[in-house]
Amino acid sequence: MTVCAESIHQITIPTPFQVGPVHVYLICGKSLTLVDTGPLTKEGKRELMQQLHILGYKIDDIEQVILTHHHPDHIGLASLFKHSTLIGHNFLQPWLKKDQVFFRKCRKYLKDLYIKNGLPNELLTEIEKSSQTYMNFIEPAELDVIVKHGDGVPGLPGWKVKEVPGHAQNHIMIVREHDRLAIGADVLLASISSNALLEAPMNGEERPKTLLQYRDSLKLVKELDLNLLLPGHGEVVKDVKSLVDQRLAGHMRRAHIIKEIISTKKVTASEISFDLFKEKHLKQPDLTFSETFGHLDLLLELEQVSVKEEGDLFFFRNE
Repeated sequence: MTVCAESIHQITIPTPFQVGPVHVYLICGKSLTLVDTGPLTKEGKRELMQQLHILGYKIDDIEQVILTHHHPDHIGLASLFKHSTLIGHNFLQPWLKKDQVFFRKCRKYLKDLYIKNGLPNELLTEIEKSSQTYMNFIEPAELDVIVKHGDGVPGLPGWKVKEVPGHAQNHIMIVREHDRLAIGADVLLASISSNALLEAPMNGEERPKTLLQYRDSLKLVKELDLNLLLPGHGEVVKDVKSLVDQRLAGHMRRAHIIKEIISTKKVTASEISFDLFKEKHLKQPDLTFSETFGHLDLLLELEQVSVKEEGDLFFFRNE
């Protein structure tokens, strides 16, 4: 894919994850820039190197790598780029470094949250196992440059950084201002709604309400009046505003379904998640619980449900 004078090439890399292949982007601008890397797999590394070769480049030619967020399908191969400047959000650092003290704190925080919301032990074990396996698809590396909302993108005049938390606390996108083109990673996907995944707070503050964050990020994306959004998965998004409206409406529909589930009884978040997702909740409890809990945050924000701690558990009521 080539856009305007500055050529942008989409490179599609296989992943072992349910989401399917991931798109990374090579920007041939003032600095030769790669946006995201793909996962740490033999197939991923081979495909990335082959696609760069077809375009006339090798790994060592890449001057800088922008990492959009910490999920392994996006940053797993960052350590390959030993001669490149690695750029990302400050909150990305402990994930990219694979800081084990940080990981233990996150696991403990989330385990306590799961237990207080009724998740049974066998699902806690499944979440622990899948999260450890997931992070095996990252090779440790370290950021060289930290960027924040509103910063210019180093090496790419005319591009700006936008923070879009929700799917991940450290998620950024980059926008080329003159033609309102964005490389959005997972902030907005054409065929599926990005999950606002539960995360532990970074600095001891209260738990981030990830779906509420994500909805704010979607509204920001809409306000940017983009002409084209290049995503991390699936088809290019051309009608950005319409798709944002669809995603926001979808959240409200699911929130209404959850409100109906708890219309006549007090229930835990885990019970709601099983009622909503059935067998999928048993197979992917981390994803389904995040989805459920995010929509409970939305209902609480709208004052359409209440929550109360009774004994060792939190119960939700439709009040």
